[in-house]
Amino acid sequence: HATNDVYSTAAESLPRRRADVVMLRDHFRSHPQIIGFSNRYIYQQRLELKKQPGEEKSLPIGSGVHMIPTRGTVERGPHERSWVNQPEAEAVLSLVRDLKSGDNRHLSIGIVTPFAAQKELLRERLDNLGLASEVLADTAYGFQGDEKDVIIFSPVVAKGIPDQSSRWVEYPANLINVAVTRAREALFVVGDIDYCLQQQGILRSLALYCKDIDLLRRTSPAELELFSWMVVKGWEPKVHPRIGDIEVDFALQNKSGFRLAIEVDGAATHSSRSERDKARDAYLHGQGHTVLRVPAREVLETPFDVIFRIDELLKGE
Repeated sequence: HATNDVYSTAAESLPRRRADVVMLRDHFRSHPQIIGFSNRYIYQQRLELKKQPGEEKSLPIGSGVHMIPTRGTVERGPHERSWVNQPEAEAVLSLVRDLKSGDNRHLSIGIVTPFAAQKELLRERLDNLGLASEVLADTAYGFQGDEKDVIIFSPVVAKGIPDQSSRWVEYPANLINVAVTRAREALFVVGDIDYCLQQQGILRSLALYCKDIDLLRRTSPAELELFSWMVVKGWEPKVHPRIGDIEVDFALQNKSGFRLAIEVDGAATHSSRSERDKARDAYLHGQGHTVLRVPAREVLETPFDVIFRIDELLKGE
């Protein structure tokens, strides 16, 4: 019984066992960037994302996935049980204070963490700040079936944590899936991102995903918007990959091996810039990539047309 769960028992009790399980594919809750992570790493792109970019609430903080790198140190919780990361907790609380003091204060907020000691520390500090009734802090188990406008994920994993405990955070992977997908509009991952990148499982994947979106968020609103639309389509674009000696905005590859490099061009196009683009395109073609250039303005104003053109190239090969 220690390795079983109620869902598996129910599924195995059906007449045809798991063949009788019906997956609910349509997802309406989360911003595409948020559910896009789980669709890629948990559901193998089987979900149909029904919430499109632009349908979310207009948030001063910005919708989607955010990363707040925080160097912390892990130590034992009270009575030598569980684990806490005090610097990470302070960063989480600072974010909560910012959200509750600005134009976002009307948003519902939840804090999810894998460790009971971190949960208790956060609850105590929220109570001291007079926010315990407004902000829920709990483990993923406490958020089953719940949802908030904003979710803050505190993984705790950092210097000082034993390997066994850091691996425990990642198994089963569905716990992190539950944690991040409770968010409707915005997800903040507050933690030691570099340390999470040293892990081997779903936590590393989450850190890599956050770094990609953070790069786009700092680089170009149009690139971030296009990424969100590609996620809705169930594509897995590589973000700012290097193809030979050149870095491109996105790269896609279909199942038959067709490779597409996508460049989002800014508003200004000068003759010198155009000649450089031609040289880049010729080089990428020589590296086996078809090149599609799309103006940033088109991405922001007519994203359906841009996605259609990409889709046609991927289908037509």
